[in-house]
Amino acid sequence: MILFVILFTGSRIIITEVMSNVKGPENPFGDRNEFVEIYNQSSDTIDLSNYFLSDFDAPPDVIFPWENESILIKYPDVRIRSTIIYPYSYALIIDREYIQFDSANAQPYNIPAGTLLLTTDDTSIGDGLSVNDPIIIFSPANACTTSFGTPFIEDNFPKDPGDGISWEMIDYDLGDTATNWHHSISPSGCTPGYKNSVSDAFDLGLDENLIAFIPAKVEAGEDVKISIGIINSGIRPSTDYRLLIFDDKNKDRTLENSELLCDISGEPVGASDTIFLYYEYMKPQQGEHFLGFRIEFNEDRNLNNNIAFKKLLVLGKIGELCLTPAIFTPDGDGHNDNLQIDYRLPQPGGELTLSIYDSRGIKIHELCKKKSVDSDKGTIFWNGETPKGKASTGMYIVYLEYHYQNKITKAKKTAVLVR
Repeated sequence: MILFVILFTGSRIIITEVMSNVKGPENPFGDRNEFVEIYNQSSDTIDLSNYFLSDFDAPPDVIFPWENESILIKYPDVRIRSTIIYPYSYALIIDREYIQFDSANAQPYNIPAGTLLLTTDDTSIGDGLSVNDPIIIFSPANACTTSFGTPFIEDNFPKDPGDGISWEMIDYDLGDTATNWHHSISPSGCTPGYKNSVSDAFDLGLDENLIAFIPAKVEAGEDVKISIGIINSGIRPSTDYRLLIFDDKNKDRTLENSELLCDISGEPVGASDTIFLYYEYMKPQQGEHFLGFRIEFNEDRNLNNNIAFKKLLVLGKIGELCLTPAIFTPDGDGHNDNLQIDYRLPQPGGELTLSIYDSRGIKIHELCKKKSVDSDKGTIFWNGETPKGKASTGMYIVYLEYHYQNKITKAKKTAVLVR
């Protein structure tokens, strides 16, 4: 059939989630778990009794209130027998046979209290939703239209999000565009009646474990280079943000103007990616510094991970070798995977050898051998690998030998590797 619909802009009701590929086999009962979630994004109470739904495969369905009280056995606090959707709340359009228990995965969803349940005037939503079906909900009387799957644009959307996984709208303000839908990232595969799992599309964060000082311990009068990992836990690339670094002298975990060290413009970071920004702290004073790092990002939907702190210790004097961390775990999880070896030398221009010995005093690896150095300090990392493979759990000795002007400087420190 050909469906003629007048498109109205500024809809107060929007489709926010669609489950078309239910978990498990589609036949004979799979369509019972299909649903369409809608959201009232206005401050008005709206009556949906004169609204229609179409998947363009059958005559439009009339939206009806859910009447069968047996659904209250599992969901005692949902709203039924009504088509009134409250401001800023969700409603679910579900199949009339959703309550049947004669199939696998019966009533699989966790529907929150207060959700308005609706259904259609027959035993399916549309003609039974397929993964390629666009959907439109409209009310000529209320001059309202909302859609899913960009029904009037040829863009190969929608498509299959995966078995038991719904399509969720990312940003309710952007409406129905192919780039504004993403498959649910909830462990359950969908979020009917809840805030969408992809709503935090923009989510930049910090992790103390991805903030590093080079060298790890600083001698008074020296500069320290700081690398800061910017984590994008969202599903969109992010660019327009800033990183503030401050020396929290009163340790109140609050940035004051007098404590600000720098304001760095962010660099692009892809979805689910991490990049590093760098800052050189020039000659911090001797003592303990409680450094704060804060992301400023107007589009960020999750502010709980936008600040981190890390302690920097500036010593009056430091030995020739410093190993960080004392225990490292090269398991590839991004935390303490490398042993950071900071060294200081009497003067540049000599030859440096750094070796690794096991607890028996047997040399297992040379990080560098008679390397010409043009600086009196440096940093080398060991990832736990040796020419014979991965070093096992145990205590290891880092041995430094430096030849310069017919003199030799030697130093050693121990570290523990745990796998």
